[in-house]
Amino acid sequence: MLSALALLSVGVRAGGPNVKGKITGQDKLVLDVYAESAKPESRRWAWREPSPSVAAQFRTLSGSPSRDLCIAATRSENSGPQEPIRMTVTGGRVFPTTIAVTPGTPLAFKNFDPFKHRLYIVGQATMKAEDLQPNAARTWSAPGPGKYEVRDELFPSIRTFIVVDPQVVQIAYPSRDGAFSFALPQGEYVLKAYFGGKQVGKPLPFNAKDRSTLELKDPFNVGVAEGADSK
Repeated sequence: MLSALALLSVGVRAGGPNVKGKITGQDKLVLDVYAESAKPESRRWAWREPSPSVAAQFRTLSGSPSRDLCIAATRSENSGPQEPIRMTVTGGRVFPTTIAVTPGTPLAFKNFDPFKHRLYIVGQATMKAEDLQPNAARTWSAPGPGKYEVRDELFPSIRTFIVVDPQVVQIAYPSRDGAFSFALPQGEYVLKAYFGGKQVGKPLPFNAKDRSTLELKDPFNVGVAEGADSK
């Protein structure tokens, strides 16, 4: 079966989540495809002047954490391939737009649009452009660690990134209120966040326990560059 996106895992602890946290700084994350579309030479979108009747917080162009921000729990040991994961092709986009997986994890691109797509991996002969008809799917697995970019010959709005890291144990996507959780076996982990194929925020080490729930004290600030001081 294809995994859902809320929580993807190599090893799942029995019972409910034992690590919980929230993100902050997500309003500073803007997808590259938005920036590209805003350029006059792209001739793809018409950007209007902000309306004074719309509150400032609703005028901010930013990504949607629930589909664009991948939170990964990693460890020092390598993990094997995960269960097959469905990548949803719809509305001229592929969701999630960033995902972190281990090498060899099958990704099934399912086309829910009423028209065909021609997806391909940039610079990779392992997934060349070919017709993906409505309701059809094609599966691809990353040959090794690295960052892979999915594009479409027919729709320039499609830009999805696959981060392949053998140390990924489990991933999650924040809810609308920024909350996320993991159900991890006991051990030492490092929390990482990926947006637009790039690592964002400062990696956060933590210890998961079997018989207690860890509530991360401070919000995980994803609005700073990797390695930058989040204070």
